[in-house]
Order: sequence, then C-alpha cells, then structure tokens
Amino acid sequence: MTNRKNQDSQVIGKMATQYPMMVPPFGVVDFPEMTKSQAQQHFEWFVGEVPTRISLLLEAIEASGEHPGDPFDFAPESLKPLWEWLRARIRTVPRSGEKMEEFRKSLPSWILEHVDKWELDTNTMMLATDVSLYFAEVFLRKYPQLKWGFKTKPKRDVYLNKPVVTGFRGGDMHPPTIVVNLCKWHVEGRHDKSLYALYEVWSSFV
Repeated sequence: MTNRKNQDSQVIGKMATQYPMMVPPFGVVDFPEMTKSQAQQHFEWFVGEVPTRISLLLEAIEASGEHPGDPFDFAPESLKPLWEWLRARIRTVPRSGEKMEEFRKSLPSWILEHVDKWELDTNTMMLATDVSLYFAEVFLRKYPQLKWGFKTKPKRDVYLNKPVVTGFRGGDMHPPTIVVNLCKWHVEGRHDKSLYALYEVWSSFV
C-alpha cells in the first residue's frame, strides 16, 4: 500500500505521468457489440473494481495536499470540494487529424461545424471516471432503492450493456457520462455547473 501511495503521490500531486487506467483483464469489446454473457462479465468486473478505484482517487486527493480538512465521507456536501479538486486538473488536447477526418466522413456538415476541435486528455478522462464512481456511491449510500445494473435491450438504448445506476424515475444514470460532460462544460466556460448541482438535479428523480 505504501509503495502504491508513493506512486499515486507522484502521479496526482505533480501530474507527471498518466493517472492509472481502469482496464478490464479480458478482451475489450465495444458495448453495442457485446453478447449478454460478455456484458455480464464486464458488469461484474466493473462493480468489483469500484471500491478500488474510489480508494485510488481518495489517496490521490490526500497526496495532493489540497483538501486536508474536507471529509470525503460520501455525504452530498463532499461533492463540492471533490469538484474543486477535479476541475483544477481538467486538461484538453487537440483532436487528431485522423479523428476529425472520421467525423467529416460520418457526420453531416451542419453537425460537423459544432464538433469541438479539442477533447479531454487521458488523465482527465481517468480522473473523471473515478470521480463519477464516487458520485454514484453518494447516491447508492443515501438511497437504498438505487443499485448498479445494465440493460441488454432495447438495442437502441444509448447505454446498452454499460453499467448504470438504476432506480431513478425517467431513466438510468451513467455516471461517467455525467462527469465527463461536466468537465467539458467547464472548458466551455459554463462555470455555473458543478457536481453538487447535478446531485440536486438527479436527487429530484429518486
């Protein structure tokens, strides 16, 4: 544990290298292409990894030394310093020419003109994913009727085969999408958005 914490301190405190990825120990298949058994295997692995990823995130926050007095105890209020910590680490990179070419081939011009020429870098994506797991855990601890799940139909479901938090009125929550979008809004200057504000919105659907 000590060695890993030292490594995390270097990774997050200085952001010198890439934040550790969450990578399954089996072949990766695009979610729309997964069979039911593959989706089940991925789901069980994902849910089993959640405590480890949250622990890694909290160790990284502690190693950064930026929020020594804030309790990250899964109370809704803890989302406020968590967002402050994450937004200070949001970084972008230009989209590759190859990716922009893919968009040009697959998207109509009226959509293409609204496609950003930047994207969140890998570190930000990994941090956002782990923050989203903490975000989900806040709901799961406060509302026992909510739980992790996944859906294999209908095939047009936007979160097909992806782990989601179920039990909300009106639809499931895919935490990574929520936090990644929040990071993008921050880059675009929409600073009125925050994790706590999104918590309040989603709480109204429980």
